[in-house]
Amino acid sequence: MEPSGTGFLYGYEVDTVDALGVAATVLTFIDTGAVDAADGASVVTVDPSTGQPVSVWAYPSDPMLPALADVTYPDRVVPALAALGITVTSPDLSVAAYRPGKRAVIRVDAAETTLFVKVVRPDRVGPISSLHEAFRSARLPVPAVVASRADGLLVLERVPGVPAGTKVRELAHDTRFVTDVVRLGELMSAVGVAQEAQSDALDHGAWHRSTLRTALPDRAADIDALYAEIDARRSEWRGDPRRVIHGDLHLEQLFVHPAEPWRVTGLLDIDTAGWGHPARDAAALVAHLVVTAQWHRGNGDAAEAQACEVIADEMSTAWTARAAPELRDRLAPGVASQLLAHAGGQASLGTETGRRKAVQLIEAARGVLWPRPPASPPAAERRDQAAPRSEV
Repeated sequence: MEPSGTGFLYGYEVDTVDALGVAATVLTFIDTGAVDAADGASVVTVDPSTGQPVSVWAYPSDPMLPALADVTYPDRVVPALAALGITVTSPDLSVAAYRPGKRAVIRVDAAETTLFVKVVRPDRVGPISSLHEAFRSARLPVPAVVASRADGLLVLERVPGVPAGTKVRELAHDTRFVTDVVRLGELMSAVGVAQEAQSDALDHGAWHRSTLRTALPDRAADIDALYAEIDARRSEWRGDPRRVIHGDLHLEQLFVHPAEPWRVTGLLDIDTAGWGHPARDAAALVAHLVVTAQWHRGNGDAAEAQACEVIADEMSTAWTARAAPELRDRLAPGVASQLLAHAGGQASLGTETGRRKAVQLIEAARGVLWPRPPASPPAAERRDQAAPRSEV
């Protein structure tokens, strides 16, 4: 479940049997906020419980991503790429990422090459292509756009290296990785773009708060107290210096050299990049490391979990040390808001495991915000405060 227009988008796996008795599982989406049968891919029906119209469609016929069906099947992707001057034979396709109505990334492995085909809304092709060009001009290791199509298709080269998330044990013992990430952030700040960065958990705090309270009504008082503290700290911020940021930074967006994993070799998914607050990328990365630690610990991977927490600590310390004094108090509310957003996602699963993880993340958010340094005035005590380590 996620926001969509004025409503929500729900995804379901639906087991079907056709007229010939052939069974299949169809990934089906119900959108309560974007009801339109004119797109040709959706069916409009009525929710019997509310009487409100909803739009229903099945993957890959995503009404907002008209190019998706062309790159979902090998017999379609070969001619689609050939029309763009790219030859592949007998490709293996795998879905690297999919956010309904927003974007999809399909990995294409063929004898000739490995490429990544990104499918976005048609009006995003030009801006994303321009972002890649601008970032590459600033010496940032983003993939080149090999080709594009006006209906929302971009073909990207494969960046060298491996995902940073596969090397957390090594990275936890080499502070050069965090130093390199901070360096990339400084390079990003000088990129010449005009667009706004994608909004984040701070921007959508009211929605995340409502979602979390609905899923965990017995923790409503704790949730309200955390968001009240975040809002109180934000109200003290004077001026809001901004810079170009990634907008959705986490370990899987960073590729590293397999033999020298501290060295960042690739920066992915810059669709979200633009002008935003300097603390946002650091906050997103720290929160994602905490969530990743939780995931590893749940799988019994204690060493990986501890490594993620060490990197989170190092990132918090390094960013705070490099930030101007008037910006250092921005990191903790950013991390806490990200953790609460992740908690909402877990709680909305409706499972006992999801609830347990959500409660852990709520407590992690509390650990980021408190305790404050003692014996200082409220406004001054938050200066020079890095987000402390969160145990989950």
